[in-house]
Amino acid sequence: MKGIALCLAIVFALTSSLTANDGVYYTSGSFLVPLKETDISVKREVLEITLCKDNFASVTVDYTFYNNGEDKTVVMAFEARPSINAWAPFNRQGIHPFIEDFTVLFNGLPLQHRNAVVAMNDNDKEKDNLTPLDLTDWKGFGEVADTLLPMDNVLVNPAQPDSFCSFAYAYYFDAPFRKGENTVRHTYRYRMNNSVWYDYEVDYWLTPVTRWANGQADDFTLRIKSEDFRDIILKDSIFLGTPFKMNGIGDIHQLQTDYFAHGRQYLFAELKPSNVLEWHGTDFAPTEDLCIFPLNVLEDMNGISTKGRVVIDKDGHVARYIADSGDNYFVMGQDYGLVPKDRARVVLREAAKGEGFVYLKSNIQKGNVRQEPSLKGQVLLTIENDGEMPESYPCLGFVSHKEADGFYKWWYKVDVNGTVGYISERIAAWNPIQY
Repeated sequence: MKGIALCLAIVFALTSSLTANDGVYYTSGSFLVPLKETDISVKREVLEITLCKDNFASVTVDYTFYNNGEDKTVVMAFEARPSINAWAPFNRQGIHPFIEDFTVLFNGLPLQHRNAVVAMNDNDKEKDNLTPLDLTDWKGFGEVADTLLPMDNVLVNPAQPDSFCSFAYAYYFDAPFRKGENTVRHTYRYRMNNSVWYDYEVDYWLTPVTRWANGQADDFTLRIKSEDFRDIILKDSIFLGTPFKMNGIGDIHQLQTDYFAHGRQYLFAELKPSNVLEWHGTDFAPTEDLCIFPLNVLEDMNGISTKGRVVIDKDGHVARYIADSGDNYFVMGQDYGLVPKDRARVVLREAAKGEGFVYLKSNIQKGNVRQEPSLKGQVLLTIENDGEMPESYPCLGFVSHKEADGFYKWWYKVDVNGTVGYISERIAAWNPIQY
């Protein structure tokens, strides 16, 4: 079967990273060990993910199984990897701090679930290989000194301080499969990832469906909703061959980019509270997993600090390059759009070459423009953030200067309404186009 996963965000971000995976197991004491089911196949799966306003995602999965053998009880479990950099205390009862409203209906009747802590393999190719974990020897965040733990998503053996173990919280239940058709409805809510670059990121493990008897979902439907307006992208390579559709008004574009994930295929979708992004396929045996990002992830990857590509059309209009989209460039100006390739060209702009524009970072209200690229330089004027759209200024260069503390600091050379000066990159950012 499958599960969801919230991707691990960058180390210095505040995240509630969750990696989860429903599967088939046998028990060894209080432990869960995965197995390959040979009698029960997945006839139908409908996966619905809703991006909520409160920074949670809600998931509803409806499965229709077919048991080709005799009546039997199968242990099924939902594995949820712990948060990272959220520094939530380790829960020995196996209850994840960022999962809410976990429910299971089996053939229309509610099932009680139990919890456990299991060890996990960090190798994604072996993520189903759980091993028994004796908590007598292992301690987590909140139980030992912080200095003993490199991260909050691992356990340590205090008797061997260099011995660490990745773990997962498991929600498991006994599923009484009768011969023939059976249904499972699984629901839960979890806090979405966030980082300094984006405010949500959602991964869902699709590949565990191959562990059931037929090695696939004979019929699979994916629905993605949002309670707010969101421009999303998702990995599209696993869905190629069958198009997505939008139930309601909203744009969909297939994207190809060589900046993000090594040229993989992506789908852009404009989500609104009134529409639903849907994909339907048969004989679905995925080899990759689902990942949902905000559009600005691609924007950031295409504007790497002080370099970024722009699209210039035949009339001289300039927009920020995001990705290719068939015979068009997918761009961002005041809004996203498509520009025909035969009517435009792509140009790389660099701050060091005196190209692009500089603006105050969103969390900075005021910034000094100095006569020289140094904290000791005379202040020529002060610029301010006075609205949602920051004022941008032509970039004339990007230089470094050794300060009194011996460290080099980087400065943007800018033109502020005819006054040329320098502003520190600690309080300012660069963009290849003007806001």
